Amino acid sequence: MKCGIGLRNREENKYFLRKDFIIILFSIAFTPTAAQTDCKLRKDQDSIKVFTCGTDTSRFKSIRAEFTLHASLQQLENFLLDFPNYVMWQYNTTESKSLRKISNSEFIYYARIEAPWPISDRDMVVRLRSVRTNKSLVVAANSEKNILSERRDFVRVRASYSKWVATETKKNFIEIKYEIQIDPGGNVPAWLINWVCAQAPYQSFKNLKEQIAKRK
Repeated sequence: MKCGIGLRNREENKYFLRKDFIIILFSIAFTPTAAQTDCKLRKDQDSIKVFTCGTDTSRFKSIRAEFTLHASLQQLENFLLDFPNYVMWQYNTTESKSLRKISNSEFIYYARIEAPWPISDRDMVVRLRSVRTNKSLVVAANSEKNILSERRDFVRVRASYSKWVATETKKNFIEIKYEIQIDPGGNVPAWLINWVCAQAPYQSFKNLKEQIAKRK
């Protein structure tokens, strides 16, 4: 009897530890990338809405996007963890690859982004974490330093923070809310980045929809 109680207690403790771990991860992932103010709708096309927001932490505006995707949470997670495939849908990404697999839900990857002339091309090293429940997926990512040496022909992105929050609304339909705050590094006028920043997420998510549809 005592052994049965002890086993049950251990199993209950494991359950609560897993539950607490998930709650902690969700708390981290749902933390806003920056205090957003004065958000303005900049793009509303193909059922994709893109907002730009002022922040109290950077001269560069943050971006918020909302759209619905015809896919399952598992399909989206698989897609976001397929780093080489980023070149097929992420705006102006010319190279992307996994650098390190920390666990089944945490990775470090490298990406190179082509910038319009006369701005130098950028590259970045990113740590990505995903958290799944039955009805939700949260994917949070932030740039990392001191993992890969910088190259002379690229400017390393100084800082980036992004977050995907995907919620299943009905079978094979998910609602996505996305946020990103980025400092591209180098000598780039903030007004130029803020002027063009709505096009990149719109084009990326339009491509994402098309690529996921092709895999079905």
